[in-house]
Amino acid sequence: MMRSLLRLLCLISILIFAGVVLAQGDEDTVPYIQLSAFNTPLLEGWENQSEDDFAQFHYAEAHATIRSALVEIGDPVAAARSDLRRAFGIELGEAIYQDKVNLADGTWNVLVYEPDAVASASVMARRAGSQSVVISFVESDPEARILMLTIAQSGDAREDAAAEIDLALSLLASNKPADLVETSALALPSGEWTRAGGAGAVGMGMVFGNDSFLAIGEGETGNLPKLADAYNRTVLGFFITPDNAGYLALALTASFAILALLILSFFWRSRNIQKDLELIESLNQAGD
Repeated sequence: MMRSLLRLLCLISILIFAGVVLAQGDEDTVPYIQLSAFNTPLLEGWENQSEDDFAQFHYAEAHATIRSALVEIGDPVAAARSDLRRAFGIELGEAIYQDKVNLADGTWNVLVYEPDAVASASVMARRAGSQSVVISFVESDPEARILMLTIAQSGDAREDAAAEIDLALSLLASNKPADLVETSALALPSGEWTRAGGAGAVGMGMVFGNDSFLAIGEGETGNLPKLADAYNRTVLGFFITPDNAGYLALALTASFAILALLILSFFWRSRNIQKDLELIESLNQAGD
């Protein structure tokens, strides 16, 4: 009986150890940065400027930064303005574009600002309890103008974002090309993108659900695919770390309780078997 108990305890120990090893292996391979309050994709090839309470990546070649933060303000628009001011020292006027889209994790405010002739800030912000999630793309490349936005598709969902690219260029391009020339689709880590453009301006779009995720570029747009992919992987991959401490404590308590009951049952059975053996021996002795 004791041998069986020891075997059981060894098996449980091996399973726990194997689970820990597998979990650690997953953490090493998943390209995510895990902060105290949220998780966001790790942008390889970008300078990681993150700290404990925000994730921030900088791409020097394009003078571009992608930042994710939880801001202690319940109004998403006010939170976006506050975070841009605190992180980049940007004083904002009115947004040149503002709308809302409904994604799987809530309603997001889509904001685009141009505080001066060089810089632009594209933001997705939504409320999260008493806080707000703010994901921003800020660029200050004097040779390029890059804007990011998300537009809900109208009517029946389509396989490409050509209509939304045309709309975005109409709304935000300095000089919309008279004729948009659609190029072949681009396969990027974030998904399948459509690229269309003309003289002076280029638009890229990716359909996800019922929304089109867009990037508009003017001037030197060679970095546009890399920037669009990074920003939209960040938007779609961001998630707030759930507080599972209570469930973990409950699960551990239940596991140890079950283990304790199992061990007690082994001892109880062992004791009963010993009593039965003693009874059998006494009966044998009485029979003799």
